[in-house]
Amino acid sequence: MALRIEIEGVVQGVGFRPFVYNLALSLNLKGYVRNDPKGVEIFIEGEKRELFIKELFSKLPPLAKIDSYKVFKEPNRGLKSFRIEKSISQEKRSAFISADMSICKECLRDLFDPKNRRYRYPLINCTNCGPRYTIIKDLPYDRKNTSMAPFKMCKECKEEYNDPKSRFFHAQPIGCNKCGPKLYFHNKEGFEAIKEAASFLQKGEIVAIKGIGGYHLVCRVESADILRKIKRRSKKPFAVMFKDIASIREVCELNETQKRLITSKERPIVILKAKKRFEKAAPDIDRLGVFLPYSPLYYLLFSLIDFPLIVTSANISEEPIIKDEKQIVKFTQNIVYYEREIVRSCDDSVVTEADKKALFYRLSRGYAPLGWKIEKKIPPVLAVGARQKSTIAIGYENNILLSPHIGDIKNIESFEYFKKVIADFLQMYKITPAFVVHDLHPKYETTQFAKSLGCKTLAVQHHLAHIYAAKAEMALNNHPLSNEKFLGFAWDGTGFGEDGKIWGGEVFIDDKRKYHFKYFKIAGGERAIKDIRLIAWSLMRDCGLDAGDRLFNIAYDKNINCFTTSSIGRIFDAVSFIAGLCEFQEYEGYSGLLIEKAYKESKERYEFSIQNGEIQIDFKTLFRDKKEKIATKFLNTLRDIIVKIALQEKLPVLLAGGVFQNKTLLEITAKELRKRDIPYFFQTQTPINDACISLGQIWYWISYFKSHFE
Repeated sequence: MALRIEIEGVVQGVGFRPFVYNLALSLNLKGYVRNDPKGVEIFIEGEKRELFIKELFSKLPPLAKIDSYKVFKEPNRGLKSFRIEKSISQEKRSAFISADMSICKECLRDLFDPKNRRYRYPLINCTNCGPRYTIIKDLPYDRKNTSMAPFKMCKECKEEYNDPKSRFFHAQPIGCNKCGPKLYFHNKEGFEAIKEAASFLQKGEIVAIKGIGGYHLVCRVESADILRKIKRRSKKPFAVMFKDIASIREVCELNETQKRLITSKERPIVILKAKKRFEKAAPDIDRLGVFLPYSPLYYLLFSLIDFPLIVTSANISEEPIIKDEKQIVKFTQNIVYYEREIVRSCDDSVVTEADKKALFYRLSRGYAPLGWKIEKKIPPVLAVGARQKSTIAIGYENNILLSPHIGDIKNIESFEYFKKVIADFLQMYKITPAFVVHDLHPKYETTQFAKSLGCKTLAVQHHLAHIYAAKAEMALNNHPLSNEKFLGFAWDGTGFGEDGKIWGGEVFIDDKRKYHFKYFKIAGGERAIKDIRLIAWSLMRDCGLDAGDRLFNIAYDKNINCFTTSSIGRIFDAVSFIAGLCEFQEYEGYSGLLIEKAYKESKERYEFSIQNGEIQIDFKTLFRDKKEKIATKFLNTLRDIIVKIALQEKLPVLLAGGVFQNKTLLEITAKELRKRDIPYFFQTQTPINDACISLGQIWYWISYFKSHFE
């Protein structure tokens, strides 16, 4: 009796077929392995079939992930060998595309080995590392379906590609110094081009470098002011790339969780607390985004320099990252580029550590696209997210797929990119959505786009989507609390409420909002989001105090250009101004970072009340308090509000929304919940901010509304 095994998950483009091939040979089994639209199909016959299945799961390649599998007993076919067969291509597709990965240890060793034929080859990769998502044009993942198709393998590469004992066996992006792709800078090629770029950086020049998922603008930290003018980015922090972990440790506090994130195969940007000020890279704050080289190109560059580099996406703020040579020239003529096309953009991932866990701000290179298998079989559904930190998600058959970071939908360029990502995913997986899920806000571009598709649509309230994103992560990863009833705190900056007001300080039990921060009126409209004096003055007027500005008082009293909100994000802004930390919101989250910086460990807080579901802080006391105490007491107050409601409701706590990106608030809350033996959960694999809204929208639809449409 033979076995046929169908495997789904991240099993294409990760060295899975070569792994299966070599495992079968070692056990003297006959049969075949091949890619198919669902993943991988294996047929084996021989005595050690059961041992094969056991070792298949215990010895997976580093990038492979099995989500589900089925085993079928079939008659022997009398096969004489084991082979890798040609991939099957069909219309229905469920194989997940692998994310791009940093260079592996073996390739890094070869990169600096003078005896190796890929010595100093800036695009070295193998089945265990390198580009995947950004080079694939179609499924299944074969070289002909990637941007490597135009490059004919040299004799040596072809031999390695066909050698089952080589780690380059069926490595689709395989190349070398001889057959390319090649890298250039001005009139130099290969390593000489990198040497020339290093000399430009040494002199303080801005250099554009083609990364895996798009161009970076790169310079010394001392040249940050020039870069800020180019990107029109006044104070928003830049990420800094360091040569090694020891260099990072010299300037930042570093614990084991943070070190593990920084050195992981995904190589994200990790936000750390700085011991030394990097004012030019991160003005005003005590946090620094750091990362290590993740591509051979950057390793070669750091072999020539001894200083850290600002490495930031090549774009104007709020626009998509640039991936094409024709567009990058508007920034600089100093361009390091290689011949291989970037099929689709993919920005760097951003994460911090909180409560000894990962806390994602941006899920992209290394982690996304991120896919899961589900038990329910569902019709094709598209979720378009909200407006800020946009992502999209698709569901079909037994699959859910979350896209990498798209960005804020604030201009034509970002909206066009949003639509392109949707078209790309639908084409890749041959999906025509029957349903589209969108945010409740009627004026969001994503909402209007969803309604323009001519499908059945469902609107999901923004903060409920936050709660469902957290629930999705729990359920999809079989978290022990996933079947519990939850007390869900959804705190952020902006979300259109069911009553037409702007929500942002909501507490849910099941799908019902039971508590919320007391509404207050803000005068100034959209301008108040940046000019946070207007929010503080509005809060003062709400408390019956005079704002001290005649024109503002008139606008407030006559309800000119005002809106009503329960947003804690806006309260953060007001508190930052009242505490004397800033007058203007230089970038999203700026006020929160300043409040974190000002926090000192203390038990002090402000009084608050909870009546008829309304939460109200004693802001009159806050306004009269010593400025140096305000930030600390405010965060402690938010913590104690959470704990009091949790003790009252006697339910596990779920923390969701952009406010909980505040590491200090999250950690002091978690500490107090643990002290009280209150179970709690926050997302550690998907972003806690609006980048998870699309996932929450799909999970809401799957969990509750599918039956309504059948």
